[in-house]
Amino acid sequence: MAQQNRLQQMREWIKTTPEISLDQLMEEYRISRDTARRDLIQLEREGKIIRVKNGLIRVGTNTTVQYDRRTEQPEKNRIAKHAVRYVQPDQTIILDAASTVARMTVHLPAQPIQIITNALAVVEQLEARPEIDLYVTGGKWDRHARSLVGIKTADDILNYQVDRVFLGACGLTEQGVFAENLEEAIVKKAMIRSSAEVIVLADHTKFEKRFLHKVCDLDQIDVLITDEHPTEQWQKWLQEAHILLETAEEEQT
Repeated sequence: MAQQNRLQQMREWIKTTPEISLDQLMEEYRISRDTARRDLIQLEREGKIIRVKNGLIRVGTNTTVQYDRRTEQPEKNRIAKHAVRYVQPDQTIILDAASTVARMTVHLPAQPIQIITNALAVVEQLEARPEIDLYVTGGKWDRHARSLVGIKTADDILNYQVDRVFLGACGLTEQGVFAENLEEAIVKKAMIRSSAEVIVLADHTKFEKRFLHKVCDLDQIDVLITDEHPTEQWQKWLQEAHILLETAEEEQT
């Protein structure tokens, strides 16, 4: 079956079924796991689903998808691993609550650094690392993102001055970086103000996505790390904004 026909059948399926596993898709359409994942990527780009581990959840069915159910996509891991190159001994950095940023904790080498975060996932990964001084913000608990958000969080962050901040992006357009909600945007703005260098981690699905709440203009970003080479138009915009573009290439085996 051609992909377009298969995708159309999937669109109809998810209208009546809020959660579907990869195994179900593979069995129903007699496709490989990689093909099923590519189909899910397309449906996610259309805004119809949220990819989670081993399947999908229909958008609007469950707006509080648990953080640890989000898909550990290989591209996010590559971006995170690449971003760790920017972490130097004795630096002070901020890690925000984005899932790609949280993956950096897996790859951090054993070296003394100071980390400020509002993300529980970061705390859980680093609490047993004695070489890392970990500072956790206050604020309102966001069950969806498993992070602390809001004005109190932003105020805490503004008390620090750090070398680098590593931010995720819900959306990227020519106008800048966007967040899904106001409280998240407030926190990201504070992180940018407190940092000497801003590094944004965003996989290819975040390009050309706009949300209600703008975080910053493109020219406030110093480095953008992604997983696929963007279009020529995007490369032009990034060059005009003096952003260093880095692509985390797929490792050869």
